[in-house]
Amino acid sequence: MSDNFPLKPGDTITAAQLSLCAGGLLRTWADSSQLWSVPDDTYLRSVMGTGTIARTPREQNRFREVGFVSENTGTLWLQSRFPEQVDGETVQVAGNIVELQPACEPRETTYDDVRELLKQAIDHALKNNEYVLVEQGGWDAPTEPFCLFIVIPEGEDYVSIIETGPAPTNSEIWAPHIVAGTESTTLSAPATRDTIDVAPLIMLDAISTWGLAPWDLALTFGTRQGAVRGSDA
Repeated sequence: MSDNFPLKPGDTITAAQLSLCAGGLLRTWADSSQLWSVPDDTYLRSVMGTGTIARTPREQNRFREVGFVSENTGTLWLQSRFPEQVDGETVQVAGNIVELQPACEPRETTYDDVRELLKQAIDHALKNNEYVLVEQGGWDAPTEPFCLFIVIPEGEDYVSIIETGPAPTNSEIWAPHIVAGTESTTLSAPATRDTIDVAPLIMLDAISTWGLAPWDLALTFGTRQGAVRGSDA
C-alpha cells in the first residue's frame, strides 16, 4: 500500500470487480479484464472479504467487492464501504491506494493465501448474518461453477452448509456425497468451531476441480435468511 496519491488531474479511474488476491496476483474486471502483480499485497489481503471494501451488485441481494482502477498508472483505489463522516449533504469516505504492476509468476503462497482469504470471508459472514459464495469473476460471470458457505438455524442449533456445483466428481472428499441427477452437491454438519475451521479446505477441494486459477474467481456476499443457493438466501 502506498502512502502517496499517484493519480493526477486527467487520469481515468474505472469501477472494477476484484478477484481473489493470491500468490501476489490480482485480476480486475473493469472495461476489460487485467491481471496484475501486487508488490505489497499485505493490506489488500487483510481487508478483502471483511465487509469493509465498497461493494457492487452481482444480482438481487448479492454483492461483490469493488475497487477503482487506473490501468494506465497501475493504481487501485480501495474505497471504504461505509462513510467516515456525514455532514449535511457532504459525505467523507476513507480510501487506500494499492500499487499494481504487470503480472509476473505467482508466489508459492497461492494456496495458503486463498485458504486464509476464505477463512476471513467465512468469519465475516458468520458475524454479519451473511453467506459467502466463490464464483467466477467478471460483470457477466456465469452462475456456475459456485461454492457456497452458509450457516442456517435447525431447531435450537445451527448447521453449516457447503454447497457446490457442478458436482466435483474428481474430489475424494465430495465424490461419496454426489447424488446422481442433481445439479449440485451439499455437505452439512453441526455448526461448531471445528466444522467451520475446516470449511475453507472443503471448499478448496471443490474449487480445485474447476480448472480455474484463484485470480479467475471472486467472492459474492449476501444476507442470510435461512435458505441455500437458488433462493434469496
